[in-house]
Amino acid sequence: MDKIEKGFINNSLHEAASLYADATKNLDLWQSEKYAFEKYLYQDDTILDIGCGTGRSTFALYKKGFQSITGFDITPATLHEAEKISYEYNLDIPFILGDATKFPFNNSSFDKAIFAFNGLMKIPQRKNRTLALKEINRILKPEGIFIFTTHDRDKNEYYMNFWEQEEIIWCEGKQDERLYEFGDIFTFGKTPQKDTYLHIPTQLEVLDGLEEAGFTVIETFYRSELFHESDDVNAFPSDCRFWIVQK
Repeated sequence: MDKIEKGFINNSLHEAASLYADATKNLDLWQSEKYAFEKYLYQDDTILDIGCGTGRSTFALYKKGFQSITGFDITPATLHEAEKISYEYNLDIPFILGDATKFPFNNSSFDKAIFAFNGLMKIPQRKNRTLALKEINRILKPEGIFIFTTHDRDKNEYYMNFWEQEEIIWCEGKQDERLYEFGDIFTFGKTPQKDTYLHIPTQLEVLDGLEEAGFTVIETFYRSELFHESDDVNAFPSDCRFWIVQK
């Protein structure tokens, strides 16, 4: 059985492109995102929106005055939807197809970068996620800010029993052969593509990757502890941890 690779990720996101496009049109920024973006982004910043998908955060930031923004994603189908929405809204936003482990940008190209909706953890293998963090560090200017979210395997007590059972499965070598590491899961989405890959990290794992990539944490918080999101937001993405880090 083949391991999870970029092609699988592309296919799963391809299936979800129209769903994400609808969300882009109907959902604004989360309250937690507004807090982080308003606190750490300035309107004259050059911003890279990594894993932008169909452009939910890209368009929202652009409309709020952050107009030196570039959308970046690995999936042609989601970028196609973003470009259609951009045309419909008559907006001038560049959307670039590419891989976050190898950006087509020069060193120190951006003031700030964001990776919304737990996108970093859709990259298979810890070594590749660390490589993406190093690439993000490379394309940021000195003291540049990177804002991203992850799930938090330590935090959500609702899933504690699940992870205890998962640990037994991995120790016995009975895990899905397509997966690489403990914390890798398949989630059941709202599309015909049921196998959607995601890695659920611990805080220590994220901190180790950030340190190796040359980032310093300046703020982190668990979304539900500080913000009461709308029902629409809570129905779409599950709870997550925000990370604000600096080069």
